[in-house]
Amino acid sequence: MPERSSLRGRVPGQVAMSAIVDAQLTTPPRSRLGRLFGKSPLTPQTRTLYRAALGELVVGDMLDNLGPRWDVLHVVPVDESGNDIDHLVIGPPGVFAITTENFPGQEIKVNGDFLAVGSQRFDDIAVARGLGESAAQLLTAAAGRPVTVTPLLVVVTPTKLVLRQQPEGASVIASRQLLHHLDKLDRTLDGAEVAFISDIAERHTTWRAAPEPAQDTQQLSHDFATLRASVQEATQAKVFWGVVAFALVAAGVWISTAMIVQNLMGR
Repeated sequence: MPERSSLRGRVPGQVAMSAIVDAQLTTPPRSRLGRLFGKSPLTPQTRTLYRAALGELVVGDMLDNLGPRWDVLHVVPVDESGNDIDHLVIGPPGVFAITTENFPGQEIKVNGDFLAVGSQRFDDIAVARGLGESAAQLLTAAAGRPVTVTPLLVVVTPTKLVLRQQPEGASVIASRQLLHHLDKLDRTLDGAEVAFISDIAERHTTWRAAPEPAQDTQQLSHDFATLRASVQEATQAKVFWGVVAFALVAAGVWISTAMIVQNLMGR
């Protein structure tokens, strides 16, 4: 199959990474002082995209460990309006449309269709379910026979995932449980069926999305890795200066206390 008509070459987080890398081209470089004190190279507009890209990369790395009986496609464009499935997973237990959400260091609460992070509610469950339904319709039409798609919303490394009630027509799981969740499911497809659906799924024509110009994903991954290293260095610098500030404040308090004690004892 010609590369221009296949989704096979896509990498996890490709759309988000591409948008971030393009945005950074017009972002003024940090000053030497800014780099020293840990100013982030990200803009407020790219931080959400950066977080999303990291989430997709984490889940993509996990899915690489599923084994040879599974197939995984990344960033599958459902339609021409920009909606895409982060990871389409096809294996013996069936077909899964995985949407990732990354709220690092946060407690996530799920109660039916409501996903909450702190006091904020998000519509990720409805989005995941809609993507799964669209994928099922399009795969069914392309395959000429029913193809069931299960929507999964994978929350990346939350501090805690509180599942008060699973939503209807979708499941929410923590990333650390993803492989175990898929592995324990009953087998419904044989190898030939997995191969058939995989062949249908990788075609751009299946998804009503026009083929995009070929992108150098190796260069994109390199550029994003460079940016990621800069973000990590900025974070480390902030931590360092935070420790220094704490140490100075603690030292000041200790010296002040010692002077007060000394004055009291000298009376």
